[in-house]
Amino acid sequence: MEFVDAKTLSGKDLNVILKDRLGKGLDVTVKNSHSMHNIGTGMKEKGKIVVDGSTGFYTGGFLEGPSIEVLGDAGWYAGDNMMSGELIIRKNAGCNAGSYLYDGTIVIYGGTGNRPGYGMKGGTLLICGDAGGWAGQMTLGGRLIILGKVAAGLGESIYKGVIYVKDREAESKLGSNCFVDDLTGEEITSLNDLFGKYGVDQEAAELRAVRPMTTGRHNYVLFDPQLEPEKARKYNPFQG
Repeated sequence: MEFVDAKTLSGKDLNVILKDRLGKGLDVTVKNSHSMHNIGTGMKEKGKIVVDGSTGFYTGGFLEGPSIEVLGDAGWYAGDNMMSGELIIRKNAGCNAGSYLYDGTIVIYGGTGNRPGYGMKGGTLLICGDAGGWAGQMTLGGRLIILGKVAAGLGESIYKGVIYVKDREAESKLGSNCFVDDLTGEEITSLNDLFGKYGVDQEAAELRAVRPMTTGRHNYVLFDPQLEPEKARKYNPFQG
């Protein structure tokens, strides 16, 4: 494991060093992260990055390969537009965690601000604590799991995908175009496998599913988004 002291580095310089170390097959621990923005943004090299501290905005944004573990808190937009890989946050995350998530796994052991999973299209976002308002708003796919309390606007305008919740008052906090349902046996097995992998003490059978309505107040046309990350990469300013 390599150690990098970020105390005097800019976010751009730190990411250059991280890419270099991962490219050489080395895992990296970042010291003195001082809530720096954009750590790991646009990274596609395999390997593991451990941030021994907290991070600012866009941690792991556009991530496409490595595993990033933040031992402290993360700011807004953690895992924004993440395409693959793994982002683990040991404490709390700000607003819009996992926005537009395409694929990969985000695990937040604490809680989040408003709009976690906004517009997510795939992948898994697991929040072990409470989540702010409008969780899973405009979801297009994937699965959002919230084990703590939820706030108003849950699942607002969800198109596809599913939100799993433990909060027994979740039904009174729903947004429009969604309903609460029981889990299938396949869902229970899959979620218990996920909880076991990440050391989360939770039984999936205690959860309920928030699913999109196909008819109702809004007249939506459901569709399968065509995800082409190789084309999106062309417009990624963080790729060298």
